[in-house]
Amino acid sequence: MKKNFLSIQLATIFVGSIVGAGLSSGRELSQFFSTYGYKSFIGLFICAISYILVGRMIVDITMKHNVKSYNEFIDLVCPKGVGAFTNIILTLFLLSSTVIILAGSSAVIHQYFGVPRWIGFLLMVILSLIILLRNTEGLFEVNIATVPLLVIIMSAIFISFIIRRPETFSVEYIQALPYTKQNWVTSSLVYSGFNIISIVGILVPLTYELRDPKALNKGIQIGSWVLTLVSFFIVFLMMVNYTYPQLYEIPILAVAMQGGRILRVGLLVVIWMEMFSSQISNIYSLTRSLESKAKIPYKKGVIIVLAIATPFSFIGFSKLVDILYPLYGVLSLAFVMCCIIFYVKEHISINSLKKSKQKVISRHKI
Repeated sequence: MKKNFLSIQLATIFVGSIVGAGLSSGRELSQFFSTYGYKSFIGLFICAISYILVGRMIVDITMKHNVKSYNEFIDLVCPKGVGAFTNIILTLFLLSSTVIILAGSSAVIHQYFGVPRWIGFLLMVILSLIILLRNTEGLFEVNIATVPLLVIIMSAIFISFIIRRPETFSVEYIQALPYTKQNWVTSSLVYSGFNIISIVGILVPLTYELRDPKALNKGIQIGSWVLTLVSFFIVFLMMVNYTYPQLYEIPILAVAMQGGRILRVGLLVVIWMEMFSSQISNIYSLTRSLESKAKIPYKKGVIIVLAIATPFSFIGFSKLVDILYPLYGVLSLAFVMCCIIFYVKEHISINSLKKSKQKVISRHKI
């Protein structure tokens, strides 16, 4: 029973670390999937399989080589030059994402709830500090509350829309919808790689700390399918409302508003909570990296990361992110390939060693 609950907790961390404001708003999934038409759903399935298979590899490599942070893991599986460059870009990306979330959280609260910006900002910083100082327990607590709410609200928005427009939920209707892009396989692989390299910052230290590969792999499987289900709802809604991503900053909110005030407020709460969850994951990853590389104690590292991110949130990192996103997308695929090659090579060498040992034993028996 405890093992199953741990797997569910790990699944929520997996989902919460990937789902941010971009995915839950509908904008991210619109860009990567719904613009490719009905084949987007095959792309979502490809992503789910990628998460499960590569996630298992990450857990296995971490256990065998006893690595503690994403820096160590990347240095292990990637060639020296590629590893160093990937580490720099990932660190900058995590830091810039933290800065943007700090700024964005106050903007969301101010725009939709009328609360002054500084209150939203202060709330995010204080809550982040409280949760992160609780170490891994804090990660579990945030995501076990956030992810079920995400599933409930997105399911409610999806069902509410289907009840109002049942004709849209048919294969014929979906196949007839217009699409603007065709390279859906590439888009799916880039998106899955993008998320895999992001989750490695959480997955590696959790594997090192928990030392329970069965629970971790089961958590990754559950999390992958939950994420795929939520993504299916959002992609479907973006496809049948294909003008919304161009018209609205938060396109899924336009769908939720048709279902009433409760869904609208519920979605805004979910978006803020997912921003908070992503924030926690980013800082946790950065702090574990500081702990591993610079030998800075975890709690001290949390304060340092927040102290660095806070002043930049008033300046903005938009130009830096414009540069980092394309680089990050390319490097994510390179990282996944490095991970697969390293895993396959290791297993081939292990199997060849086993065979040679068996031959020696059989010769001695003769």
